[in-house]
Amino acid sequence: MPTTATLFRQLPLVMLLCASLLPPSDVFSTDAFATEPPAFESKLFTKGTLVYSDDFDGPLNRQRWGAPTQDKQIKDSKLIVSAKFQSKEEAMKVLKRDHHLGLEPVVHLNQIPEAFVCHLRYQFDAEKLTPGRPSFQIGHHMIILSYLEGGGHRIKLPEGPTFSEPESGMKLGEWIDLVIEYKKGTLTIGVNGHSKTYQHDAVTTDNPKDKFGPRFSLKGGPDCRIVFDSVRLWKCEP
Repeated sequence: MPTTATLFRQLPLVMLLCASLLPPSDVFSTDAFATEPPAFESKLFTKGTLVYSDDFDGPLNRQRWGAPTQDKQIKDSKLIVSAKFQSKEEAMKVLKRDHHLGLEPVVHLNQIPEAFVCHLRYQFDAEKLTPGRPSFQIGHHMIILSYLEGGGHRIKLPEGPTFSEPESGMKLGEWIDLVIEYKKGTLTIGVNGHSKTYQHDAVTTDNPKDKFGPRFSLKGGPDCRIVFDSVRLWKCEP
């Protein structure tokens, strides 16, 4: 019968033989080793510092999203945001007011740097557009990314021009691979590989009335959920 010392000497060989029976993807899985940070790529910046990365496979990051609530939960590695209330009567009874009733999903991604690159995979899960909704605000009530009827997206600068980009084919209920690159005066928006840069004095995320900003604000409208799959955020030098 082999001694304990002999078994320990043979252990590395046994482990190697077991590993040889596994598919390469399992042997070299990133779960088994330190995960490399996502590569930084940018049209506007040469260098960026990764300040937030999330695949929503753990607790909700309160610093970025606020505290988890009944309408804001992580499930199956997705952050899902829904309306707080289903009817005006129910909301008014609970909130004791007739405004900001929580009848649509609203969520904020906080602490956005003054110059940044952000990769975000998300979708507005809804069947139809409604006036002004859904809305993705880059800076609270500042730069607005919205849908075009029939597909594509629109960029509205605060007190500035509007740009329509039908070529992106952005549609409700479909995943959006969004890339935002921003420094004051210059904005690059990439939607599902369709990218364009805008230079204008009205390109700004600064809202003096927003004491929590700069931040992203997403509002879904009625009968909608906002679903996030992943986010990467780099702080850059302007």
